[in-house]
Amino acid sequence: MELQQLQYFLVAAQYGHITKAANSLKIAQPALSQSIKRLESELDVKLFERKKGGITLTKAGEILVEEVRPVMKTLDNLPRKLSEVDKKQKQTIHLNVLAASILVTNCIISYKAKHPEMNFEFEQSPLAEDYDLCITASLPKNNGMSDQITLEEKFFLAVPASSKYAKYSEIELSEVADEGFIMMADTRPIRNICDQFCMEAGFTPDIVFESMNFESVRSLISAGLGVGFWPEYSWESAEPSKNVVLLPIKGQECKRDIVIAYGQQAAGNSNVRNFYEFFIDFAMECRDRHNRSRGF
Repeated sequence: MELQQLQYFLVAAQYGHITKAANSLKIAQPALSQSIKRLESELDVKLFERKKGGITLTKAGEILVEEVRPVMKTLDNLPRKLSEVDKKQKQTIHLNVLAASILVTNCIISYKAKHPEMNFEFEQSPLAEDYDLCITASLPKNNGMSDQITLEEKFFLAVPASSKYAKYSEIELSEVADEGFIMMADTRPIRNICDQFCMEAGFTPDIVFESMNFESVRSLISAGLGVGFWPEYSWESAEPSKNVVLLPIKGQECKRDIVIAYGQQAAGNSNVRNFYEFFIDFAMECRDRHNRSRGF
């Protein structure tokens, strides 16, 4: 059976008249008659009774109409559905977020307010390759990624307000070498960077708790269960509570680069380019706002 044969059959069934159906299809009457005959031959059943003044469906013809009509309706709607899927896909930006997730989330909220038609798919996987943009972090001058923008961010040491360190104006990491550290999980780039800071200070941190969630890290430090590292502005919506004090780290450079880079599938995608540029502006505004609030 051919799709066109089924289409012709349904029109003939609708009109109950070969000539009227042929006129509707804008084909010659003999061509329609031959199409129906070939269909009947292929199915080895009679679909119409030919009567004076028109045609009527046989029982087999009625069953074929019942079966074919929803299929043809689905096929008729298919171009529209495919077009909608394609449009949605073009309006979906795939992000692999390995660092600064709060900054990225706030950026998406701001971007959606201006571009409500855009959608985002969000994953956090070091092994992912199927993304438009990847936001990650590395030690300064150590990212090695192409087609990128980096934003430098320093770290504070977060200590409980109840600890002896809370009255310090600044601190060297070696001073807390014997303290328990609360860290992000080792699957996150920030963890490797913070481990490097401790190694440069001459010790391996005693990790008493680790989490994928910065809020858990903050809460446990607030509860007085340990100390931890706090990025300067990428956790902007997570200002420390009154139970946490952020101390500048002296004696070594504790910084990272936040890197946003294109994936292989993003080439030529103007929507991705627009969000990329928006993210850079948003991050810089966040950094400047944070610096102003601290009097820098």
